[in-house]
Amino acid sequence: MMISSIDTSVSDTLKTHAMAFDRCRGTGANLSPGETARFAHLLHTLAKLARNMELELDVHRRWEARCKEGDALEQEALLKFEQIIADPEGKVVRPDFKGGRRS
Repeated sequence: MMISSIDTSVSDTLKTHAMAFDRCRGTGANLSPGETARFAHLLHTLAKLARNMELELDVHRRWEARCKEGDALEQEALLKFEQIIADPEGKVVRPDFKGGRRS
């Protein structure tokens, strides 16, 4: 994955606002009611965006875990198959798909 494809809008926006608040530290500056409402709206929007990204990441992590489980099962099946093929007596066991009935 290329770094440029990573969505950093949440972290960048939060960092920008944190730096703005850092600059105002110790000045006694206050937010007007309108600024407070806009800032609260922005924080709610960022929270929704962060939640969506968390859900997407969870989906990707679960998919990777399922793929790894599938790989492990496939490897185990291959091992068992190789054990069947490597029968030292050379017997061939054919499965009974007819349930004991003769045709």
